Amino acid sequence: MEFLWKLRGYMKMFARRYFIAFVGLQAVALLNLMPPWLIGRIVDAISHDTLTRSFLLTHLLGIFVAVLAMYGLRYVWQNQLYGASVGLTRVIRSQLFAHLSLLSPAFYGKHSPGDVMAHATNDLNAVEQAAGGGVMTMVDSLIAGLTVIFGMIFVVSGQLTAVALLPFPLLVWVTRKYGVRVQQSFGRAQAAFSHLNEEARDTVSGIVTVRSHALEARQQQRFEKALDDTLEANVAVSKVDSLFGPTIQMIYGSSFVITLGYGAWLISQGQITVGLFTSFTLYLAQLLGPFMQFGWQFSIFQRGNTSWDRLEKLFAEQPAVTEGEQTLQANTPMAIEMQINRFAYPENEHAALENVAFSVPAGGLVGITGPTGGGKSTLFSLLLRQYGLTDDASHITLGGISTDSLTFSSLRGTMAWVPQKPLLFTGTIAENIAMGKPDASMEAIMHAADMAGIKEEIEAMKDGFQTALSENGGNLSGGQKQRITLARALLVDADILLLDDPFSALDMKTEARVRHNLSTHYGDKTVLLITQRLPNLYGADHILVLEEGRIAEQGSHRALMDNQGWYATVYQRQNQLSHPSSAAVSTASDTDLAEAGECHA
Repeated sequence: MEFLWKLRGYMKMFARRYFIAFVGLQAVALLNLMPPWLIGRIVDAISHDTLTRSFLLTHLLGIFVAVLAMYGLRYVWQNQLYGASVGLTRVIRSQLFAHLSLLSPAFYGKHSPGDVMAHATNDLNAVEQAAGGGVMTMVDSLIAGLTVIFGMIFVVSGQLTAVALLPFPLLVWVTRKYGVRVQQSFGRAQAAFSHLNEEARDTVSGIVTVRSHALEARQQQRFEKALDDTLEANVAVSKVDSLFGPTIQMIYGSSFVITLGYGAWLISQGQITVGLFTSFTLYLAQLLGPFMQFGWQFSIFQRGNTSWDRLEKLFAEQPAVTEGEQTLQANTPMAIEMQINRFAYPENEHAALENVAFSVPAGGLVGITGPTGGGKSTLFSLLLRQYGLTDDASHITLGGISTDSLTFSSLRGTMAWVPQKPLLFTGTIAENIAMGKPDASMEAIMHAADMAGIKEEIEAMKDGFQTALSENGGNLSGGQKQRITLARALLVDADILLLDDPFSALDMKTEARVRHNLSTHYGDKTVLLITQRLPNLYGADHILVLEEGRIAEQGSHRALMDNQGWYATVYQRQNQLSHPSSAAVSTASDTDLAEAGECHA
């Protein structure tokens, strides 16, 4: 009952279906009284030698009509009841997905994807079963059980009924005791399944790495350990579950034995007939089903309750960033101002950014560079409000309006972000490029791909833009994934481009082409470019060098070269590693860049 109370709001949405199902169950329970009563009359007619053909045929027809009516009504109530449980689960699943999409990256740092998926599948399945099968068994056991007991009392004998029901209080006590044990065991089983799910996801998503490093045996060992833990937890649940059936049958059997003895005595005393006693034993047989269901519903409700408790913990998680209410007006100049006094990631005392202040004029280009781990990508996360500012003295404004006061759609609708690690979704290449603009025409999609320098390569594929992608674009090269992600950002045609190392996987020729397209066709955009290839920043309006979360250097390219700091050292090193005549692009690796930085330090 605790589970039903928790889900009362959802169940009200499907009250009509549940009502029809309950009415159908009651009708079936009443019709189920007819066959035993008619059979008892036939037995009495036989024992009194008064049976006639018409009497027999009439009673057999009554039994047939009752069975046929129960068949139709059972279809109705099952259709309504299970339809309600499926609909209820769909609502919860939709709400859970919407809620998860609002939670910040900090939440996903604490909860693995496998664990979240286990909640969205296994736990919701347990809730669905409880809201369908659990409700059915509870209502059926109550309606059918009480109706049968009513028939036993008023059709046959109240005395015999009271004696037959003597062992059943023991059933209530035992099933409640078993139910508590099921809830405890099932919670551990669900947690073990979450861990198993995560182990499988890690191996499958990282199969290339696993094979490259010959880690198959290690991953198999880890998976089997998780599998054994899950099996052990589920066996513990099954051990408790297996107690319900034998216990109920033993209690029911004792009731049947008592009934036989006392019923025989009542017949000998002439208080009931053999036919009535036959009807009573048939009624008693009908009680086995409801009482088996009574025990089973304790188990299924405890499972549903445990799973719902796990889901409630997810629903209780609140977004770390609160959405504002303002919207940017059309034609607002997209000037950016950032003043970060101090920012630290959740549950991390070390500052990721400290004393970082700069501004970007509308249509300007600001380059951001520096050693690995300097906080460059963190700037984009704060600008997109993936994380909230943790210091009252800090602020970020867009068009003169604090980003804290803007709605997410208004804020993020002005920006197109190319992440450091390209992320592609299951679907076609065209669908991935049009992710931010689903109604885009194929012509627009092809133009964006052309600007990102990937159009010819896509067209050379067998299915072209309709090529289906495997998980995260596993059937594409790193450079192709990076350019498709860039095409996605360009198609949106946002006022601000946030480019996080977008050329790292490109060769010199392709990079030069893409850079030319960006400067020629998107020169009016406000651009923030994170890169380790310093020649890309030659024409930037302003350049920031971030080191350990602080601005180590800032200024124009010429000013930073004159400063002879980290920027000048790495720039000169990259020019040495590239072709002497090339001042536009460098093919230096990240290792080379790190070494250059270390040399300067």
